[in-house]
Amino acid sequence: MSLAQYIAVAAIVFGAAIIQALFGFGFGLISVPLMIFYVDLPTAVVTATAVSTVSCSFQWYESRAVSARDVSQRLIVSAVLGMPAGLWLLNNIDARLMKVLLGCFVLIGVMISSREFDLRRLPVTFDYSMGLVAGVLSTSTSTNGPPLVFLLHARHYSPENFRAVLNRVFTVLNFLTLVTFAIAGKITAEVLSLALLAIPVMGLGVWIGIRLRSLIDPDHFRYLVLILLTLTGLSAIGNAIFG
Repeated sequence: MSLAQYIAVAAIVFGAAIIQALFGFGFGLISVPLMIFYVDLPTAVVTATAVSTVSCSFQWYESRAVSARDVSQRLIVSAVLGMPAGLWLLNNIDARLMKVLLGCFVLIGVMISSREFDLRRLPVTFDYSMGLVAGVLSTSTSTNGPPLVFLLHARHYSPENFRAVLNRVFTVLNFLTLVTFAIAGKITAEVLSLALLAIPVMGLGVWIGIRLRSLIDPDHFRYLVLILLTLTGLSAIGNAIFG
């Protein structure tokens, strides 16, 4: 890889880390569609997963006082069941098709969420279904956030609980995804070098993002989440068409 490629990846990681620290998600949604302009999809997916694991584990510790055990366990258990299917998709499905499907999935979730559906009374089986989809996306695109964000948004979680649940679930899923990638031989020398470069940059982005949280009005948090999801969905589709 050239120096320009490394710099571009570092800049992408920095921006994505700020967004994740602010909202609790968005690292993979932002970084993977942009990184594939500079590296191939498998390298982008594995690198983003490695860096996000470190980021989420730090933010899990930072939000450890927030109680989010029950829903986190449901989402983790169901997501683990979907991860093998996601790895199969990564190895067997065309990258452009995966990007289009991901973008469409995100935009559908945005449309549903924008209708202000209140899913707080739905049974916990809905949590398990969203976790299963997250597991598939985790190993296929490194963007396991959309179904989880849709679930927590529709159940009207507060910003603090929203971030706490996502960071707990993402830490476990990303770690298990990395183990799966290692077994499948996806962790290459290029991935390791990119991750080692990106982790310090990510740390700076998370530090800045945490300090910017106080600037976000909780009443506007839900709308900003929808805007972020819309942008990332359009980015994935646009990259598949024009990339």
